[in-house]
Amino acid sequence: MSRELDVPLLRQLAPDLLRFGLELVVEFEPHSLWYETSLTIAAQALRNQVKTDYHTFQHIPSEIRENLAQFGLNVHQLEQGGLLRVLDTYTVTTAIGSPERPKVGRQPYESQSIKLSDWSLAAMHDLKSPHEIPDAEKRRLHIDDNTSVLLQYNSEKEMIDYWRTRFIAWTRARELIMVHSIVPGVYSDSFYRQLETLMDGIIDFRSQEKDEKLEHQVRVRMIRGKNYDSSWRKLRLLENGEVALT
Repeated sequence: MSRELDVPLLRQLAPDLLRFGLELVVEFEPHSLWYETSLTIAAQALRNQVKTDYHTFQHIPSEIRENLAQFGLNVHQLEQGGLLRVLDTYTVTTAIGSPERPKVGRQPYESQSIKLSDWSLAAMHDLKSPHEIPDAEKRRLHIDDNTSVLLQYNSEKEMIDYWRTRFIAWTRARELIMVHSIVPGVYSDSFYRQLETLMDGIIDFRSQEKDEKLEHQVRVRMIRGKNYDSSWRKLRLLENGEVALT
């Protein structure tokens, strides 16, 4: 496997999660370790020179940078070099100030609007002219902290239609690894079923009480066309805030 795809935690879960062009969805319980794990995945990718976009819907961008810096990363240098981009959709939802712009590279349309109709128009440019996509925009790892936020501003139908007609094709055109994340049990069963049918892989995060304390777990529920271990794996939080499989 190429070094540029070397993300140890994902490799431990299932090596086939690391192929470019994949649409993955994480379904996470609110008290699980998904947020800490998402930052860990981003940090591991950056250490191995994987271009990484961290898309924040519910955290202040400076908080993302502070957490990554606690892992020993030179965040300023990574952003200046274009290896890391913090995509700020949080500020759009607060209507307080202007969304942050990445230090270098094309301004992502996700930072300008929370409406999928705007995203759709912007994505069409790449789909109609894939030869014009800059190399810097290709083969990136994209992680959402909580994609569920979109459903507060867009209908379930709009979200499914956008993924089916635009987002999947856009992911393939840019050869990305997209890691979306949603909270289970909040929206309609129809929404979850339709979204899951569009995904190339599904990962679950949960927490269970055991011996009067919480045990955090993760599993790969599905990878299309590949063999994988679907058993639950335990997670532990390290002293610096990163997450590891036990």
